[in-house]
Amino acid sequence: MDLPCGPHTLTFADRPLVMGVLNLTPDSFFDGGRHDVAGAATRHARRMAAEGADLIDVGAESTRPGADPVSAGDELARLLPVLEGIAALDLGVPLSVDTAKPEVADRALAQGAHLINDISGAGEAMLEVAARHEAPVIAMHMQGEPRTMQQEPRYDDVVAEIRDYLAERVAAGRDLGVDVLVDPGIGFGKTLEHNLDLLANLRELRQIGAPLVLGTSRKSFLDRLLGGVPVEERLTGTLAVNAWAAALGRADVLRVHDVGPHRQLAESIGALRRRRRSSAPRRRVLARGIACRSRIGVTTAERAKPQELLVDIDVTLTAQPPGRRDELGGTVDYAQLAAIAQAVAGRHEYRLVETLAERIAATVGRETPRVSGGSTPWSRIKSLRVRVLKPGAAGAIGAAEVGAEIDWRP
Repeated sequence: MDLPCGPHTLTFADRPLVMGVLNLTPDSFFDGGRHDVAGAATRHARRMAAEGADLIDVGAESTRPGADPVSAGDELARLLPVLEGIAALDLGVPLSVDTAKPEVADRALAQGAHLINDISGAGEAMLEVAARHEAPVIAMHMQGEPRTMQQEPRYDDVVAEIRDYLAERVAAGRDLGVDVLVDPGIGFGKTLEHNLDLLANLRELRQIGAPLVLGTSRKSFLDRLLGGVPVEERLTGTLAVNAWAAALGRADVLRVHDVGPHRQLAESIGALRRRRRSSAPRRRVLARGIACRSRIGVTTAERAKPQELLVDIDVTLTAQPPGRRDELGGTVDYAQLAAIAQAVAGRHEYRLVETLAERIAATVGRETPRVSGGSTPWSRIKSLRVRVLKPGAAGAIGAAEVGAEIDWRP
């Protein structure tokens, strides 16, 4: 996927892009005061570009927990001279302006920035600025605002709520013709558990269909996760978390303070991902609607006579070697699946449909009859699903279907 970004193009392929952080603030949590002079800032930008930054994010207002806001005038006074100096270097990488103020973003884009990184989620005014400049926007989720965001943040379902919020921002941007990237906002109004839930379930955020930016660099959740690690010693933890997300293909952009190590991480993961072999096609054998009879029910009266049941069995097989994919020994016999279901259903009385489904699944997975003409037992079964439906019970309550379904692995 290619994303236009001013005169540049962001290409999302096998490796994540590395976004270098350039803080012009005196009070940022890690590098505050190091680059708040224009000369030091431009030198650091040049260094990050040399280390392999794909884009550079320039911010002039601290967003650390507890930080006080600054005025637009103060933010611009810090920001504009540095943007001018970096633009003069012609580093060949896009510049992002890290701001939540539409008026600051407007001036920064006019001064040479190419995209907006908005921790406040890219509201309508910010999207209008982006549309006017034809600039992409990173919309980040934050609960509250920096000064108060870590005061008992609460969610019913942190992953679902943030997914839905960011999806809405992407849709709002699309209405104005703006490309929106999404950032779950690790550490912005989240507890350690919230952060871990988000990182472990980034796949759900991928459902939004927008490039995902991940900012975990040296953040305080690593201190709590690792049992007391000062900010100066959090590079290893940062690399581990970002490697997890990159290797699984969950992050498109890594926003980091340490560009060199992360460019090595990104290149290494990209090379490995390019060398992966295509997965063998998953094979499934289906036997559905098997008519069975069983004495089943909670009460003795229900179990007094057999009931009609319908059983579905879906078997997933392990991959066959290329030269043996058309051999009978690598599959299972539909007739034997049906025979097992009917035998297990008729063999005993059952109080619960779930129990019958489990017994059928276990029997299919345990028994190893051979397919006629084949030589391989059913050891190729990777997993199976058994579904038992009670048509009579469904009709009695006006339902289309009632029953139970079991996922089972040998």
